[in-house]
Amino acid sequence: MDTRRAFVLNLDADEELAASPGYAPTLRVKEAMRPHVAALARTLLRDGDLLVDDDTLAGTAVSATLAPLPGFAFCPTPRALGMLRRAGAEPVAHPSFEVIRRVNGRAFAASLGPTLPGAAFVTDLDAALAHLASTSALSSTWRVKRAFGMAGRGQRVLTCGALDAADKAFVQASIARDRGVQIEPNVHITIELGLHGSLAEDGTLSAGELVHQRCDARGAWLATLPLPEDHPARIHEHALRAELTTVGVALHGASYFGAFGIDAFVYVGEGDQPTLQPRSEVNARYSMGWPIGMAAAGTLA
Repeated sequence: MDTRRAFVLNLDADEELAASPGYAPTLRVKEAMRPHVAALARTLLRDGDLLVDDDTLAGTAVSATLAPLPGFAFCPTPRALGMLRRAGAEPVAHPSFEVIRRVNGRAFAASLGPTLPGAAFVTDLDAALAHLASTSALSSTWRVKRAFGMAGRGQRVLTCGALDAADKAFVQASIARDRGVQIEPNVHITIELGLHGSLAEDGTLSAGELVHQRCDARGAWLATLPLPEDHPARIHEHALRAELTTVGVALHGASYFGAFGIDAFVYVGEGDQPTLQPRSEVNARYSMGWPIGMAAAGTLA
C-alpha cells in the first residue's frame, strides 16, 4: 500500500487570508519562509512524502509522479490547493475557504471570550483609539495585532495614551485591511506554551501533548520542545486541555475540521504573580509545533 503524501507548506497562509484573490508571495516572503519550511518538513513529512513548491512545479515529470498521492497543505488556501492540483495530487477533504478565513482571524479567538485582562478585538477606529488612550494594570504599553499575521508580523507596541501619527496610521490601516485589530496589554511573558489537536468532521477531538514554544522578541517561532513532566508550567495543563476542548467545540460549530492548536503563555500578572493566558492564539491549521505536540497521538488531520 502506497502511504506517500504530497504537501504544500504555505507558511504564508495568513498573508493570503488577509489579501485579495490572486495572492502570491513576494520574494521577500519566500526567503523568510524558506528556513521554516525546511524545519517543518523535517518533522511533518515522512520518508517518501513529496514537498510541492515552486521548484517542484517547475519540474517536467511532476504529474506522473504525484498523481496517486493525497495532497495536504499547511493551510488549505486557494493558492495551496491550486499548487497541489497542478502537481497532479488530489487534495484531501478540507473546510471551505470562508470557514478557514473566519476561524483563523483574531476576531474568532476573541469571540470565545476574553482570557487576558484589558484585551479586546476592536472594529471601529474611534473605539480603538479610545482603548489605546486608556491605561492597563498589567503594562505601560499596548500590543496591537492585525487580524491576520504570522511570525510576529503585523504587530506594533504602543505606549498607553501616547500615540503618534505613525501609530494612528498603523491602527487605521489595520482596521481598514482586516476589519478590526486585537489590542492587548504588552505583558512580560515568562514561558510560551502550546497544545495541539486534530478535529474530525464529526467533531471528535484527538489531543496532543503540552509543549514549550520558544519565540523571539517579535513573536517569531524559534523551536518547539516537549515540556518535561516535572516542569513547573505543568500546573497549567488541566486548564489548557479544557481550553483546547472549548476551542475544538467552537471550531466544529463553525464547520472547521483538521489540524489546529492553541498558543498560550505564562506572564507576570498583578502583584507580580505568574498568571496563565490560556488562549493567546487559535491556529486552525498546522503549525510549526504541531508535529512535535502530536507525535504521540500518531494522527494526521
